[in-house]
This record gives sequence, structure tokens and C-alpha cells, in this order.
Amino acid sequence: MRLNKEQQEMLAGNNGRGSQKAMEIIIQLAEAQGAQELVKISYAHLMPPDVMFYPYGRQGVWANEMTNELTMDVERLKVPATIEPKFCQLGVAKTLQYPDNIIEEIRVIQGKATDFYEKVGVIPTYSALPFYVRPGKLGEHVSIAESISILWYNTMFGSRCERDDGVTSLSAAITGYCPLAGAHLQENRYGEVVIKLGKELDFAKFEDSDWDAFSLASSRLCKEKRPVFLGVPKNIGITELKHLLAVIAVESGLAIMHIEGVTPEAPTLEVAMGGKKPQAEYTIGKREILEAYELANTATGKDVDFVLMGCPHLTMKEIRDVAEVVDGKKINSKVKMVVVTTRMLYEQAKDMGYVDIITKSGAEITYDMCIAFAGTQVTGTIATNSIKADFFYAGFSAEGKRKVRFGSTKDCARAALTGQWEGRVI
Repeated sequence: MRLNKEQQEMLAGNNGRGSQKAMEIIIQLAEAQGAQELVKISYAHLMPPDVMFYPYGRQGVWANEMTNELTMDVERLKVPATIEPKFCQLGVAKTLQYPDNIIEEIRVIQGKATDFYEKVGVIPTYSALPFYVRPGKLGEHVSIAESISILWYNTMFGSRCERDDGVTSLSAAITGYCPLAGAHLQENRYGEVVIKLGKELDFAKFEDSDWDAFSLASSRLCKEKRPVFLGVPKNIGITELKHLLAVIAVESGLAIMHIEGVTPEAPTLEVAMGGKKPQAEYTIGKREILEAYELANTATGKDVDFVLMGCPHLTMKEIRDVAEVVDGKKINSKVKMVVVTTRMLYEQAKDMGYVDIITKSGAEITYDMCIAFAGTQVTGTIATNSIKADFFYAGFSAEGKRKVRFGSTKDCARAALTGQWEGRVI
């Protein structure tokens, strides 16, 4: 490893034990990745375990122990940083079936952690979609610890980052450096395979959940090969992009993909491929889309107990969709509905009257939290508009017993009103 003077001083402990520990972590990661040197970053998005991952019980103790040494004597981060959602907003914890003693544990551990990160200069975005506040720049090096944001910054902005974890991104923010490896290097950014939609399907007719299904089907075909998507509308919206990127981000280990004519490093297929021919070409047809829906729908009956949406946080279009469905109506007395967005969009939705409409229906709308993690403790059948959340709910269920319904935002909102699933049934 070639270290400059600043890096050597941090490693020697001249800047305190926290910076030293962070630099040790970055160097160990660099050695594991085969990097010869570190690269200066201009921004980091953090996923601290004491904020996001089950801040109670043994997980809470572990998170505290791990972060305490790393953050000791750190007064300010080296770069601007945003932060992932909190585990749970205390106001909806009861609805999500957390007992009082656990709620108190969450309050103490999560509260102490958020106070610290804000004190050292972290922008309190509390969202997996930090680009609303801090967009990326073409060619800049950053450290991101969130699956969809890793793809978003690399793909949509042309920023350069690897699939960093929570400890890595925090260490990078403390030191200002990360390993020069992976997607930080141009040779690891070119497309490898091509994916297009079957002729019997039309992107223009997709519902939001169809983008999830398309993403899942694509991921299962391309696996770890960097895809270039062809034929995606050049005016694709932020809601559709969110659903496309979110699933492939967690289903694969990809740091970057390309959309021909949409993303900055893919003005043409030839440019996206770096002048090379695709290793494979895949077509996603109706059969593959239906198979994705079948994988995501693990429930067999029609009864729905919970409607949980906001992983990643709902866009304004999705908030509006929910409000339009429930406007002037009441959700079923047997159903609990919690929808989550960013704090910024919540305030805008409040001004537009959507928050009032949703609240009057008997549902709860909140912000700053991760409904995917927080929702894993409920009992009963969950309806969601996110395959990413769907897999969390089913995967973290005791003995795999929790059943999930997956469909569009409007399908889920209608299920909250009736208590019955009437969406796409495979």
C-alpha cells in the first residue's frame, strides 16, 4: 500500500484513536480488494448499525460496542455526509407490534446515536434516497452504504463508489479516503451484458410494481454481470427508476448498471460497453415478469393484516396514489397501514393535503425510518409495493412463516380499505 503523509499520520494515531481505527479498517479493506492506494472522497452516505439495524437487545449492544471505538474523539467528519433511515419512528412502533420495553431500548440507543452523528456534521436525511439533498457529480469518488444509492450514484450520476458497508462508509467519512478499487476504476464500469423488454410488453403500460418484477427478472439473468438496459423510455420518472434500481441492487452484487440514452456513461450501447461486444443478450418477456410476481407473492389467501410501504421511501407520485385511493374512505378495521417517505417529501405532502387525507383514512404516514427492517416483527400477512421489502419480511420471518402480498401502490392501498387482496394474483 502506498500511503501519503496524511494517511500515515492517521494510521499512526496522530489524529486520535477513532481516526486511527478508521484508517486501519480502510487499509485492511484495500488490501483485501487488491488496491495499491487510497482515493480521496468528496461525500459519504452512512449506514450506522446503531441507527438502522435493530437498536435493541444483543444487536444494540453489538452496535454500540463497534461504533464506540470507531467514533471516539471524532469531532467532525472529513467530508459532507448523509445518513440512512432510523430503524423505527417511535410514534408507529406500537402499530408495528413492539412492546414497551423494546420501544424504550430503541429510544435510548437510536436517540444517542442520531444525536452523535448530527453533532459531527451528518446531514439528517434519514433516507435511502439521499440524492434529493446531495446529488452526485460525474466522476467524483464517494462512499455509499445503501444498495439502491450505490447503484443510483454510479448509474444515474456517474459518481464512483463501491458496494461499501456501514462500517466502511463511516470509516471513509472519518478519514476522507476509500480504496481505489472496484467501480472506482474505469475498467470495472463498462457494461457486460444487454437486457431488453420482450415485444409483447410495453414499458409505457408498466405499473410501479411491474418495474420491480422486471428488475428481479433481469437480476436473476445477469447475476453479477453489469447490464446495459435497452429501450427504457428516455423520460423515465424517479418513481420508475426507484423501483427498477431497488430490486436489482439487493438481488445482485452490482455497483453499477447502464440505461442506454438515459445514464451519463451510456449515451450509446457502444460507449456503455467500452467498445466490446456483449457477453450475452437477454430478453425479459411476460413469462419472466409473471414468474417474478409469483416469487414475491408468498401468501395464498386473500386476507391482509398489514399494508407497509416505503422501502425505499415513497416518492411524491406514490404518496399521491395512496391519497387518491383512500380519499374520503376508511381503511378496514382489521388492517394496519403504515407508509413512509422522506422528511422533505412529508412536509411537501402535508402542504398539498395528502398527509391529512391519508391520516383521516386511519392509516399512518411518517418519515425518517426504515419500514423494511421495522416491519419484520409484525404477525400476519403483509401487503407491500416493494420486492425489496417483500424479501425482508419473508426472509426475517420466524421459520419462514410470514406471508407477503406484492403489487402496485394502488393495489396495496385498496387492500387496506377492503382487508382483501385483489391485486395481481398468480
